[in-house]
Amino acid sequence: MIRLVYPLTSSRRHVPAIVSNTFLTSAVRSISSNPIVFKSASVDDADLVENDVISQFMLILGKPGGGKGTISKKILKDFPMFTHFSTGDLLRQHVLQKTEIGKEAKKHMDSGSLVPDDLMIRLVLDEAEKEAENGNSLLLDGFPRTMEQAKALAESVNVDLVVDLNVPNDTIIERISERYVHLGSGRVYNLSYNPPRVPGLDDVTGEKLVQREDDKPETVRRRLEAYDKVTAPLVRYYQEKGVLKTFSGTESDVIYPEVKRWLSKELKKRP
Repeated sequence: MIRLVYPLTSSRRHVPAIVSNTFLTSAVRSISSNPIVFKSASVDDADLVENDVISQFMLILGKPGGGKGTISKKILKDFPMFTHFSTGDLLRQHVLQKTEIGKEAKKHMDSGSLVPDDLMIRLVLDEAEKEAENGNSLLLDGFPRTMEQAKALAESVNVDLVVDLNVPNDTIIERISERYVHLGSGRVYNLSYNPPRVPGLDDVTGEKLVQREDDKPETVRRRLEAYDKVTAPLVRYYQEKGVLKTFSGTESDVIYPEVKRWLSKELKKRP
């Protein structure tokens, strides 16, 4: 749950605080140009204005090529209170716009090192603040990826719901290995459901299509095995918190009705 708190009395200008639960983590993080303040001790209802905003914070977990994008689009259609954002897309956007977060991230990216967890947390909280101020709930895709990241996120935000998509590795390998691209335009084809009109050639230019190295079966398999190893503890972590539900299958159209039923039930329990 994300709660924006506006204290009733003080002579100072108040910055909204994102509150993870009744008892708050004591910390101050600099998010872009404005700080988000996490107050210590507890917050009583009497300390909040009547129109305080409560939003939900949801994660979607799943293997690369496992249908997270497709399921996310369906969730947004049926649950319009959610705003979806991918940390990868957000990071690229901040770099392009040359924000403070973007400039700092670019230094790590240019040096070939991973963007530090604390910077990724700042990125997430920056977006969380903006969306929660508007009363929107958040659907986060692409973060956290490790236990360290999950624990760091938990210090600032209470994760309410986690959708875990469990698609067999063989299904994903088959799906991705049939993907070919036209490098000049970025057009993507799939041999099963979106094949080019002429095998091996781009529909528009007639130029040769290629299979990216990352899409080759042996590369995909290694990536999926690495994902399973890293993410298994993450799934257990959220299971133990009672906020995660795993949905297994091979087709998004079959999996999603179950996701929708679960989300509908869970959201009815919440304020």
